[in-house]
Amino acid sequence: MGLLPAILLTAQVIGPPAPPTAPAGEVRVPMIGLEGPGADACGGIARIATYDEEEPVRERPDPEAPESEKLPHKTLVWLCEASGEWQGIVYPSGKFQELGDCRVSSPVPEKRLYDGPCRHGWVIAENLELVVG
Repeated sequence: MGLLPAILLTAQVIGPPAPPTAPAGEVRVPMIGLEGPGADACGGIARIATYDEEEPVRERPDPEAPESEKLPHKTLVWLCEASGEWQGIVYPSGKFQELGDCRVSSPVPEKRLYDGPCRHGWVIAENLELVVG
């Protein structure tokens, strides 16, 4: 009986560490500047091309993550960080904000989390159609 706790403890310590992820309930902000200081902060523009009326935008690249909002078909978004089947996006919100207001069309000196005036989130990459990039 005394050996069982030692075996269980050993099983918990051995093996590769889990990949870093945002803890449940936390928002994961997409990174910008991943292509280096000689490229735009976000590498392309796409439009929402889902066959549903709207595409859910998630708080992190996880199908169980809460939806922050839904974007209508053909909405233009900036393509920033990718994570597996997910695409980190930056997009304008409100009728007085445009794609150019998001401040990702110019290079940034080093990669960092997006902290501009536009909204951000994660969508399934296959539901996007590349426009520029």
